[in-house]
Amino acid sequence: MHQTYMLSIVAIVLLAIFANYVESCSCRSTHPQEHYCNADFVVLARIKKHRVNNDTIVYKIRIKKEYKMSEKAYVALKSDKIITPKYDSMCGLQLEIGKLYVISGRVLSLRAYVNMCGYAAKWETISRRQRKGLRKMYDYGCTCKIKRCNSQHCPKNVNTCNWKSRCHEREGICLRQANNHCNWTRNAALSKCLKNTTDLLTISRWSG
Repeated sequence: MHQTYMLSIVAIVLLAIFANYVESCSCRSTHPQEHYCNADFVVLARIKKHRVNNDTIVYKIRIKKEYKMSEKAYVALKSDKIITPKYDSMCGLQLEIGKLYVISGRVLSLRAYVNMCGYAAKWETISRRQRKGLRKMYDYGCTCKIKRCNSQHCPKNVNTCNWKSRCHEREGICLRQANNHCNWTRNAALSKCLKNTTDLLTISRWSG
């Protein structure tokens, strides 16, 4: 009886965490830097195996690198397990066994949860600039916000970087500058990408 009660509580909690869906999973576009800033943990991990537990999938992982870990995340990830909903409609995250991923997530009741609205990208798809961001640069920019903008003329805000293209996703790091305004930090890769692209709207799947 006690076990049934606990399973019901867990189900309610999961619904609360992954309530960002109606008939199917729907996530807002989120820059990798904001995924980093909003997460309880960001890790580089290899997916070892998985098992289905009622309405959830439990992935056994091997953490290769910790980019961000809250105190509660350290406790939750001692088990080397992350939990996601079983169903796509609840934003369940499908990860390939044996693959190396950068994964962000949240911790609730000392359990590590991930879903499709967080960040989960295979290591080989991460750009050099994104890897630099994960190592610490994203952390320096967490006082800034990143806002997606679908036009050439975006409203300016001293606390916001306007995200106009996939170049900003792959090569952009938003930092507060010497004048206290948030702006994309200049680098050769970003400048080259912006010069060579006319696509202002292409956002990859793992943007949110």
